[in-house]
Amino acid sequence: MRNPRILKILSIEPFKIETLWTNGDVRLIDFVNKLASFSENERYKPLLDFEVFSKVEVGEGDTLCWQNIQYKTAKGKLSPLAFDPDVLFEESQLLAPNPIIEIDTNHEFTQAEYARRNGINPAKVRTWVRRGRLKSRYVPHLDITLVVV
Repeated sequence: MRNPRILKILSIEPFKIETLWTNGDVRLIDFVNKLASFSENERYKPLLDFEVFSKVEVGEGDTLCWQNIQYKTAKGKLSPLAFDPDVLFEESQLLAPNPIIEIDTNHEFTQAEYARRNGINPAKVRTWVRRGRLKSRYVPHLDITLVVV
């Protein structure tokens, strides 16, 4: 079974990021213990500057990424710095378990999951939801909008 993915960044502290995951968990990702290894790796070294670190966002693959740090892939393409979401999930600390929320898993999906299942850009799904082209419902205690199909 696949681990949950990051839905939203809730807060950013010096080298700690509180996140909301697709299963409803609130988890803390602590980068403090990785700082020593960051200083030894040119790709990660910019993260030592908190101003750079704080520019984190949820990117493609529903994981943490830094658009402000680009590196060349093996194919020579520029890509933002990102971390494996499975590793982040495994290494993160559970702060609050998923609240009780009734989701009809056959008919309701997070916007990211809907996009992934249908091969659509997540930004396009968000636009369709905003414009009312996709039926959705807002879940206030998670601060997310689910697509209803």
